[in-house]
Amino acid sequence: MPQQSPISFPRGTKHVLIIDGNEAMQQLRARVLRSRGVHVHTAKSVTEAELLWVPDFFDLILLDVRQRSKEAVEFWRTIRRQYPGQRIRFLVGPPAYLSPTGADEVVARDEVPDDCVQRPEIRHAA
Repeated sequence: MPQQSPISFPRGTKHVLIIDGNEAMQQLRARVLRSRGVHVHTAKSVTEAELLWVPDFFDLILLDVRQRSKEAVEFWRTIRRQYPGQRIRFLVGPPAYLSPTGADEVVARDEVPDDCVQRPEIRHAA
């Protein structure tokens, strides 16, 4: 992990790093956060994010694990080992409103990700 970032960071506001290879979704997320007063930095890949990330600066990292998940999980593990207080959340699929089958298939869990993602069986009440 780098010691210094190539960009300067003003303090006094919330800072979020969005790592997402889908530029349209990345820009949408950034626009929403900026409209709420959040200072947003974006990276298209983990490699680019490693150049931007500095310890104890970002309040939150939003990390897309849909593509190149092994690279993303390794990035998460490295940061978690060295800086356990860094908040990281995973972008794991399309938003519920984009799901062709509806929000009833959205499952959220707060646990450590595996290298292999398994989709739980969804059971509907009769």
